[in-house]
Amino acid sequence: MTQSKISSLMLAVTRSCNLSCVYCYEGAGEAAGRPMSGKTVEKALSLVAASGKPFHVQITGGEPLLAPDTVFAVLEVIRRRRFPATVAIQTNGVLLDREMAMALKASGTAVGVSVDGLPATQERLRGQGSATWRAMKLLDSEEVPFSITTVLTSANVTGLSRLAMALHSMPSALAVGLDPLVRKGSALHEPGVQPPDPDRLREGITRLLETLDFLNRQRARPLVFRERELLLRTIGQERPGPYCQACTGSSLAVTPGGELYPCTQTMGDPAFLLGTLDRPGAFESSLSSGCTYEHESCDGCELQGRCPGDCPSRLHYNGEKTPGQACTLYRTIYDYCLNHGCV
Repeated sequence: MTQSKISSLMLAVTRSCNLSCVYCYEGAGEAAGRPMSGKTVEKALSLVAASGKPFHVQITGGEPLLAPDTVFAVLEVIRRRRFPATVAIQTNGVLLDREMAMALKASGTAVGVSVDGLPATQERLRGQGSATWRAMKLLDSEEVPFSITTVLTSANVTGLSRLAMALHSMPSALAVGLDPLVRKGSALHEPGVQPPDPDRLREGITRLLETLDFLNRQRARPLVFRERELLLRTIGQERPGPYCQACTGSSLAVTPGGELYPCTQTMGDPAFLLGTLDRPGAFESSLSSGCTYEHESCDGCELQGRCPGDCPSRLHYNGEKTPGQACTLYRTIYDYCLNHGCV
């Protein structure tokens, strides 16, 4: 690993969280440990910026707004040292207030909210559902653009279209992205939350696509479905690129203590430790070997050689030896687009 390759830096400014998501891949509600220090922030940013190339910073956790001083220290270092970086933050929104929202907007920080459904669904899967929805309404009232990311499970797949309808009332909502369930941490011990079966997944995604297409005819700015855009972009390429930067060794996740991993989903797993900020390892992550998403059952599929593939750490932890959630997801989107003239 060399800093010249890194284009995506994930800063876990705290491992603590104020919610107890039933499928948290870190283990729900972890409260141990101090937030990332200003010294660690400076070291991490300097390591990646040393190449002089543009890079992206994802501020994450735990719940990053439990460490607001560290969040704004990240933004201040980037501003003060004029690093060529774009910045995003992923939050459950519970602690968000107007002052914070406006500061994030002023700094040009992209805001992502983790939300899995309407307030009752959010309450059941993550907790404090009403608070998260209040946060999204606050962002919208202050005209702060935001996107949402939804963990895709059997518990919420049939409610995706209702989630889109609720977001339609918020003009500042920009996009919906889906993260299939990762079988790590709390998800290993929660029998009530499983990946959706293929039939329910196809039904839920088709209804979501139909709802978005209907709503977007009425919106000044369309509500983007991240996975549809990714698929359409990928099939338009002669040689599709890697699913993510972890596939090329160009992503780096940093824990509050300065440990280095290829991505946030691998944090805490000694098999993927890349060293520390003081002693980074000079080796590549084994995740890159898991980025080829080809199986015998792919033969004859119209997306063969044009599929976006899947997250390598999700494939690792889910032990998916055959096409799984991602395959059904992208095939459903592709079939829908064929029938509706968008491919």
